[in-house]
Amino acid sequence: MAVHLRTEREALEKLWEQGLSGRSLLLHHSRLVDEFIVGCFAGAARNLPPETVALVALGGYGRRELFPYSDIDLMLLYRPDFRDGVRAIADAVLYPLWDSGMEVGHGVRTVEESLQQAGEDYFFLVSMLDARLIAGSAGLFGNLLLRFRDEYIEGRRDVFVEKMKEHRRRRRQRYGHHSYLLEPHIKEGKGGLRDVQAMVWTAKVVFGLSDIEDIFDAGLLSPEEQKEFTASWDMLIRLRNRLHYVSRRKNDQLYLEQQVEMAEAFGYTGNDAVLAVENFMRDVYRQLRVVAVTTDLFFDHVDEVLGLAGKGPLSAPDKEIEKGIEIRLGSIHLVLPQQQLEARPHVLMRLFLAAARAGLPLHHRTQKVVMANLALITDKIRMSPRMSKAFMALLVEAENIFPVLETMLETAMLQTYIPEFSRIVTLAQHDVYHIYTVDRHSLQTVVELRLVAAEQETVYRQIASPQILCLAALLHDIGKGAGRDHSEEGAGIALAVGRRLGLSSAECDLLSFLVRYHLFIPENALRRDLNDAAFIQRCAETIGDMERLAMLYLLSIADSRATGPSAWSDWKATLMQEMFLRVFPYLDFSAGQTTDLVEIVRHEEQGADWLRDQVDDLLAGEARPLIDLASLSSDYILSFAPEKVVDHVRLHRDNYRLLRQKSLVLAQDHGDLWEILVLSSDRPGLLAKICGVVTLNNLAVVKAQIFTWDDGTVVDVLDVRPVDGLRFAEKDWRVMNADLDAAITHRFDLGHRLLKKLASGNGRRYDRSGRISPRVIIDNDSSDVYSVIEIHSADLPGMLYRITQTLADFGMNIRRAYIATEVERLIDVFYVLDAKGRKIIDAGIQREVVHGLLYTLGLKEA
Repeated sequence: MAVHLRTEREALEKLWEQGLSGRSLLLHHSRLVDEFIVGCFAGAARNLPPETVALVALGGYGRRELFPYSDIDLMLLYRPDFRDGVRAIADAVLYPLWDSGMEVGHGVRTVEESLQQAGEDYFFLVSMLDARLIAGSAGLFGNLLLRFRDEYIEGRRDVFVEKMKEHRRRRRQRYGHHSYLLEPHIKEGKGGLRDVQAMVWTAKVVFGLSDIEDIFDAGLLSPEEQKEFTASWDMLIRLRNRLHYVSRRKNDQLYLEQQVEMAEAFGYTGNDAVLAVENFMRDVYRQLRVVAVTTDLFFDHVDEVLGLAGKGPLSAPDKEIEKGIEIRLGSIHLVLPQQQLEARPHVLMRLFLAAARAGLPLHHRTQKVVMANLALITDKIRMSPRMSKAFMALLVEAENIFPVLETMLETAMLQTYIPEFSRIVTLAQHDVYHIYTVDRHSLQTVVELRLVAAEQETVYRQIASPQILCLAALLHDIGKGAGRDHSEEGAGIALAVGRRLGLSSAECDLLSFLVRYHLFIPENALRRDLNDAAFIQRCAETIGDMERLAMLYLLSIADSRATGPSAWSDWKATLMQEMFLRVFPYLDFSAGQTTDLVEIVRHEEQGADWLRDQVDDLLAGEARPLIDLASLSSDYILSFAPEKVVDHVRLHRDNYRLLRQKSLVLAQDHGDLWEILVLSSDRPGLLAKICGVVTLNNLAVVKAQIFTWDDGTVVDVLDVRPVDGLRFAEKDWRVMNADLDAAITHRFDLGHRLLKKLASGNGRRYDRSGRISPRVIIDNDSSDVYSVIEIHSADLPGMLYRITQTLADFGMNIRRAYIATEVERLIDVFYVLDAKGRKIIDAGIQREVVHGLLYTLGLKEA
């Protein structure tokens, strides 16, 4: 029989491949399993005494919503006097199911035991709401349902609802409060199928309704809402069906690596601006949002029916806020007649301002009124100062801004008032860097900005127009999805939005500037030499004044934090703060002009001289160093504390003979990152050898500071992190030093060792971004002294070694290196001179270097 069931399920999969999907597939699967179980039961129960056993389906199987690899929830209900005989019935049903390869959740209980279990296990209690008789005694099953209803439903509806809401809260806390996560959980996440089930369970208990169709018939959703909800529900079911079949197991989470295949299977296409998978995920997020909003509003309605509204932490006294807007039972109500609303559409925005100021949600019926009246927001109303003032005020005044903006987004008020925002609603970004959709990320950026402003009060006090900064946070990614540079695209859009909102010309320019340059600080802080005075001067000239610097700095932090945990780290925070502090002195507060470069350079040289004196004082009374402190370059001196420079000078003095031939490697534990100091003598390809040995020892370079003293001594400081899970104390740093010495003295083939290591798969990482195209840029403008080579590639083991070796093969002298690893994307910036100590000016040589590097990065047609 088990073979027969397997065959039938394989046939069902064939039907799925031919197009059977959605609820029809679930119903077919449920019937197929019903028939098999009834057959097993009939054979074992042939001589059963009457009314002794009932075979009951629970949960999704009870609802006839059995997904391809879902568990089958069964309960064998029996009369107490048949305890000795029930085991044989259970074996006759369960063993064939197990033999067929199905997962079975089962229980063997009397009516009393079932009721006791319902009182102890909330999940069993709700599964009983889906209970369905498959075979056996209808009387026994009916008795269970009657007593279950008497004990757990009648008179306890409010208790049931409070428990259901608590479980929804816990579920969202575990699987994500938002439908817009990178890898959404189709069953348990916000807006997933569990939200649909929770709504149906609650409708059964509170209103006595049986299923979705009953909810529709009861008028709890408008015809338009029904249509939209049904389409979303059906897509989620079809998606979960496919997830099960493709995964060959019960998998309900849409992982990144499956999304491309899913998009193709569902017939999505892309273009140069948006990938097919991003169009597909945009629809997935849209469907999740429809379910989330519908079910949330349903539970608000239930609270009102049961008298639960207005209780809890959001309780507030009823009062009129302004004409047409009132607080009632802890929520904001619109009490304006339709005719008056049509005459005063700006009240729709006043509702959200009231919610922001009171810290209270909009009532569910008020939300529906907003959605039903969005047509009142015409171009003329969008330009109304009353709308603009309310909108700008809520951005600044709301203590808890996220729920206000989220409700604006979910009611479509935000994208109706700012139509350009529609282009990023549920827009997916198919990478592992952004954990939210663009719209959700934009809202979170505003939230993070408020937190950052509180943390950085001194910086925030430099800002005279906080409302412009908040608006810039909301609009900073508005240019995404166009296939062009989103910062430039967004700047133009933000300018148009600002003008429509009635901002002054100066405010519009400021808003556009912030959107255009919102990546300026993080990109330059991570990729450029912050000791280069000329570069910092150019940054100051680009930014222009202190308020803009403060705004960009706070916006940069908020944007990074809102992107996701992979986009923010103490290291990134430190570099961004360093850039802020470097640019700060170049700005003239009073006149809004940048300070003269010559004056700043003079101050820096004076600072370097003072630091050299500090080093000299620390070395007083001991053997003199072998390097003239005056010969140490200012950028080197300014890069380290005097104590660090003293350590380098002492190590150079005490290990001088060793360093002429070999190397000295010393490591320090700095928590998340480890610092490696490498001292040696300059020679061609030294950095490549260092990077290769680092990779060989299961470390990844995060940043490299490279200096060469006048006597040829190399002082390289690398920030690294482990990729093998070992702690700092578990690393054998002597082995690493020996490996580097062997590589320097040509006693082993480093390239071959690395190739062998990587071929074994040890420490291998896979590029899942799907959109990392190798890129090489040679920039002769950022630095007065060096050519800057910027390289973008997938972050694969050994890549940094191959890049630095290629530069060495071209005879490049690498003087600085900045390695920024941003979630499987490697962004390397090298400050270089050619073999003759000059910039790479010749166009032909530039092409050769670019092509050679692209070939190294895997672009074979380069």
